[in-house]
Amino acid sequence: MSFTSWQFAALLIGVFALYWRLPWRGRTWLLLVSSYIFYGAWDARFLALHFTTTVVDFYAALAMEKGRVPLRQVAVMTSLPALWMLFCKFARVQNHDVAWQHLAPAIALPVLFCGLYTALWRVPDQRRRKAFLLLSLGSNLVVLGFFKYFNFFADSLVQILAALGWKTGWTLPHIVLPVGISFYTFQAMSYTIDVYRGQTKSVADFPLFAAFLSFFPQLVAGPIERTHQMMPQFEKPRVWDPTAFQRGGRLLLFGLFKKVFVGDNCALLANYAFAADTPLNGPWALLGVLAFAVQIYGDFSGYTDIARGSAQLLGFRLNHNFRLPYFAQGPSDFWRRWHITLSSWFRDYVYIPLGGNRGGTFATLRNLGLTMVLAGLWHGANWTFILWGAYHGALLIIYRLVPPLHALESAKSRPRVLLGTIVMFALTLVGWAVFRCGSLAQLGDWFAAFGHWQGTSGIGWSKPAIGEVLAAPLANIAVDWLKPALWFAIHALPLALLQFAARRSGDESDNSAWPWPVRGIIYVLMILAIVSSTSGEVEFIYFQF
Repeated sequence: MSFTSWQFAALLIGVFALYWRLPWRGRTWLLLVSSYIFYGAWDARFLALHFTTTVVDFYAALAMEKGRVPLRQVAVMTSLPALWMLFCKFARVQNHDVAWQHLAPAIALPVLFCGLYTALWRVPDQRRRKAFLLLSLGSNLVVLGFFKYFNFFADSLVQILAALGWKTGWTLPHIVLPVGISFYTFQAMSYTIDVYRGQTKSVADFPLFAAFLSFFPQLVAGPIERTHQMMPQFEKPRVWDPTAFQRGGRLLLFGLFKKVFVGDNCALLANYAFAADTPLNGPWALLGVLAFAVQIYGDFSGYTDIARGSAQLLGFRLNHNFRLPYFAQGPSDFWRRWHITLSSWFRDYVYIPLGGNRGGTFATLRNLGLTMVLAGLWHGANWTFILWGAYHGALLIIYRLVPPLHALESAKSRPRVLLGTIVMFALTLVGWAVFRCGSLAQLGDWFAAFGHWQGTSGIGWSKPAIGEVLAAPLANIAVDWLKPALWFAIHALPLALLQFAARRSGDESDNSAWPWPVRGIIYVLMILAIVSSTSGEVEFIYFQF
């Protein structure tokens, strides 16, 4: 159920219409049921996995803080995912058959978890809290590692053995990646870690905790919220605020504009440029990575705006996840602006536990590099993602070691700020090329394309039907890359203008200081741009993570 689909619009309108008419307890159940409907719309079987994560972390956190609960209760709750998988098999939900081997983990879970839960209570008190933390972290990492990385590492092993002359003959299973698994597992892990550290209280109300962990506006692509920030909003009844409704509507509009008009239309260029069979030359290699840079920002920040806007309609405030990242003067500045909740997650739960900057220069640089490699691996099971993380880790290290670059990142004068921004944007584009290429060989072809500035690499790209107003200026342009360059400018320039206007606030949707006539004109133009967009419904990039 994509945010740009009519199904999501119907769900959001229905939840909004009911939410403010219900008592607090009814609102909790409404959010929980609607969130499961939202997530189950992709594949109902995914609900079993998500519910398993919820149950394990709920009881592990309770054990760390509040004490033991009856084993019968734990057994019943851990059995529900297996019962749901059996239902999906025999009812053939969504025309998907569930093989018996896929049912085995869900059926084994109640026995395994109940056995571990009982055994850990025999651990001495001083070590019991850590044991339950490890149970939570281990279960989350095993689930994430199996569904996201099994195929990657298994295929890599087969290729290595084949290169050594050993043909395995293995038939590897195809593991379906549950949508958004990286986001909700990271949010769940932050909960149990914070309970263990004493930074938040465990939640004794299961429906309330389940509603928090499955909150549909941010379930599949963040922002990755912390318990101490979100749980008070669930525990305290929300009060109707007309200004929050206005902010929510504005965020929805800006998010749809960035996703549908900007991101999806730039995707037409990026997808062509990075297609495996496209013979790139220099202009198309440059245009393709520029288009992808705008696409991924418009796509992901547009999603975040829609998530924040949807939550605002229900009285919740989600974290701001982007603050004009392409205005960054250096890599540290970039990661304070891009995917902020993920950056802060890796800082708090990986970089600082590794030692942070407390162990001297070498240890600090090592911790930076390792953290960024893990952040790259988090994005996907591909060597290019790992290389992308290592690349950004190298940038962080180089900017710390080279005094002129370090000074450029913290410069205050306008000429040096401009220079630092241009340099960092160019370095970011190289990183996006690494991120977007499907293989290391394709990345090599992208770099090689800059040695060829002639050719007909754009001959296969055709301009979609966008109406007479936009078609006329493109009709008589002969050079193969000028037509798509103009297409890119038409869809990227409005976002750039919004960003320049939002330099102080860091949020394109924050236009409260603008006169009403100006805001009205912009809103009308955005609606027209969304309605006239010809890109069709395109899935959000970060849903695959």
